[in-house]
Amino acid sequence: MCKLKKQIFSYMERLLARSTDKIICISEAERMSALKHKIADNEKLEVILNGIDFTAIENAIPAKRKDLNIPENAFVVGMIGRISEQKAPDIFIKAAKKIQEEIPNSYFIIIGDGEKKQEIEEYAQKNNINLFISGWTDNPYSYLKIFDIAMLLSRWEGFGLAIVEYMAAKKNFVATKTDAIPTIVRNGKDGILVNVDAPTEAANAVIFLYKNKDIAENMKKEAWEYAHKRYDIQRVAEQHLKLFKSITYIKSL
Repeated sequence: MCKLKKQIFSYMERLLARSTDKIICISEAERMSALKHKIADNEKLEVILNGIDFTAIENAIPAKRKDLNIPENAFVVGMIGRISEQKAPDIFIKAAKKIQEEIPNSYFIIIGDGEKKQEIEEYAQKNNINLFISGWTDNPYSYLKIFDIAMLLSRWEGFGLAIVEYMAAKKNFVATKTDAIPTIVRNGKDGILVNVDAPTEAANAVIFLYKNKDIAENMKKEAWEYAHKRYDIQRVAEQHLKLFKSITYIKSL
């Protein structure tokens, strides 16, 4: 995000914060950012972690690989996210090239759409990378179900909900050490974190998981249990309700 846009958003947030009772931050990183940019005092900030519907992921019907021209025995690496500067699809596809050089039967999926789609498709075609882009879809979890490993290589991220979706789907994943992501992921235990704009490092992490099946399986188990305790949508709803009740109670005094 450019400097001018950041300044405009910060000004608007400070202005609107004056008329709020509480501001919900979806991560500790967001709370720290709000304090840094003087959006509001700490007393007005409330951290309620984002959440997802685990049942929706569990009940999703996997897409058929043959419909995507992906062999049944292929090693599938994918990402969920807008094909934009923030989500770093350019780094994903560069990592894909290195992964495919090491693992020839690799195929890659991007669940999403965006302004960099043509650029990514052209790079994939030029480098003979096996790539499928879903475009906008109402059923992202159907595609997620056929991933072997997932990636989220964002340059900045307020939360990183896709990571929680990966955990819930019991997928190994590689993500970047940026903003809120390190507060979600226990590096080396749930998944692997790499530096921003580092395609070789990201590719090596995927290759490591591919070659070390026992470690990868244990990570999936740890990640699912951790996510289920922290990010279930029911917990999120209950925390919001508790907060609303406390605000209403205080105002009634």
